[in-house]
Amino acid sequence: MTFLASDLSQENQARFDNISDDFLLTGLLRWSDVPRGEKFQRNDALTVTVKEIHDDGKIDLRVTPENFREKYDNILARTGKILQGLRDQNRKGSKS
Repeated sequence: MTFLASDLSQENQARFDNISDDFLLTGLLRWSDVPRGEKFQRNDALTVTVKEIHDDGKIDLRVTPENFREKYDNILARTGKILQGLRDQNRKGSKS
């Protein structure tokens, strides 16, 4: 996963020399650090925290649990918009 250096705590930023806030960092998210039963879709935004920064600069990440209701409310809202767009396209196609 890629994230901005500004997303790191001041303590973690200090572990890197001369890092700017807009610098992109890459961290590793292991499946063992993903809550069981969690499902992800392509382009889903995940909330992650830094689990550990190794001496060689490698960064381990962990998924931060999200509010279940809020997450699925967003999914339902997105699905509703997609369905409405398809309905509109079907109406336009049937009038031609």
